[in-house]
Amino acid sequence: MKFSALILFIFFTNIYPQQAVDYFPQQLGYKWNYRISILDSNNNIIPEMTLYRIDSSAFLDEYNGMEAYHILSKLGTQETVQFLPYTDTNYVHLTGSNGYEYYKITEIEFLLSVIDSSTLNNIIPFLGLYESLSGWHLNYRFAQNLNSQYPIANYDTTVAIDTIEIPLRFIKNGKRLQDENVESEIGTFLCKKFLITSSLNYLIIPPPPFPPIPIPFITLRDTVWIAPGNWIVKDVIPSTNIDFTFLNLGEYTIPGLKREITSPITGIEENTEERFSFNLEQNYPNPFNPSTNIKFRILNFGLVSLKVYDVLGVEVATLINEEKPAGVYEITFNASKLASGVYFYKLTTSEFQETKQMLLLK
Repeated sequence: MKFSALILFIFFTNIYPQQAVDYFPQQLGYKWNYRISILDSNNNIIPEMTLYRIDSSAFLDEYNGMEAYHILSKLGTQETVQFLPYTDTNYVHLTGSNGYEYYKITEIEFLLSVIDSSTLNNIIPFLGLYESLSGWHLNYRFAQNLNSQYPIANYDTTVAIDTIEIPLRFIKNGKRLQDENVESEIGTFLCKKFLITSSLNYLIIPPPPFPPIPIPFITLRDTVWIAPGNWIVKDVIPSTNIDFTFLNLGEYTIPGLKREITSPITGIEENTEERFSFNLEQNYPNPFNPSTNIKFRILNFGLVSLKVYDVLGVEVATLINEEKPAGVYEITFNASKLASGVYFYKLTTSEFQETKQMLLLK
């Protein structure tokens, strides 16, 4: 009897493999609340850099050739995130036992925002490659055999540094790991677990007929836990070493990132203007070239200053320096005369001051 039950279990498991849609909430308007932690070089959480993110499944519609869930996203502090507008959109396509995500450079934008300027200046020439990789990536194969690797993306290109053309290869692979229980603030889930490995490789080109030899210098290892009916409940990218010694630029460390599902933020009433009178939003698009938009809100008449600075604190542009009535404003910043790099924009009034970071990528 037990043997027959086992045979039936194997039979139905193979014929009816786990469907990706079973892992995604079907209710439009569903919200995910995440805590985003930055990890230092030893993969310890840096408490003062913790942020919170809210995602919302807005609607189901076609996007770049596939029917996709459009997921709005916003990021901020625990006190402010509910009041912020959604500034990004992510896309998920589910078919059979496969889960696709639309890849774009904003996937690594947050990591770039916490990198020190000397490291960022050295990796800027390579970021154009990530932009060229935008598209649908089959990241999650729910019926994949355990611990067997599957290809996601493979792309060859060259990057110019000074007058030297550097041959590169981007390789992205996935692997389904053993299912694992994850305890979270909203419950305990038996999750599908995946390891997504992305590497940027320098290509050594031997004489024919030998193939190019990829030498990795950036490797990101992203472990993702996906819960039935909840999608991603945990996501960890450890800190990563970048080896630029082949370009005589030394070695650097990119901070790690940890995303965990949390309970909805409580004790804060939305639309409470007294609690959140002023707001400086993240510029959009970011990274940008050469123009980006900066939006802010003030509730009182007064002198308003909006200035842009480079990483050395040198003022490079004054966007506003005049009295303004209460209201919402949006300013376009054109950086066509500036070099690629990290810049800071600072909003100052008599009652409010805030600075945010942006990335110019030419």
